[in-house]
Amino acid sequence: MQNKPVRSDEPIFWLLFGAGGMAVAMALPAILIILLAAGVSGPDLTSGLLNFEQAKAIFGNWFANLVLFTILGGVFFHSFHRLYHALHDVGIHTTKLHHYVFYGAACACTFGALALQLAAYFKAW
Repeated sequence: MQNKPVRSDEPIFWLLFGAGGMAVAMALPAILIILLAAGVSGPDLTSGLLNFEQAKAIFGNWFANLVLFTILGGVFFHSFHRLYHALHDVGIHTTKLHHYVFYGAACACTFGALALQLAAYFKAW
């Protein structure tokens, strides 16, 4: 009689790790270069290609917020997953508590970023 294999949630976290790695490697640098190039084109913060009002308008767009939420969520999960597995490299044996702390922190950072995005979308300031 054979035992059934135990299902693991690890593939889901490796998928998020891979997606976040792709975002860190490809999407985030492109976004940063575009925003930096647009932001430093003027002599001060009130002029140039991207001033404060235009930045608020960008974050007032629901599609831009969705893209940014997806990229930031991937980056946070990638970072915390890498930190979680780096504990083994420094000699700390991980437990379920570490699992919950690191992935909980990734969720907290992701939804904290979502809260800031929603505040900008609904023009809270």
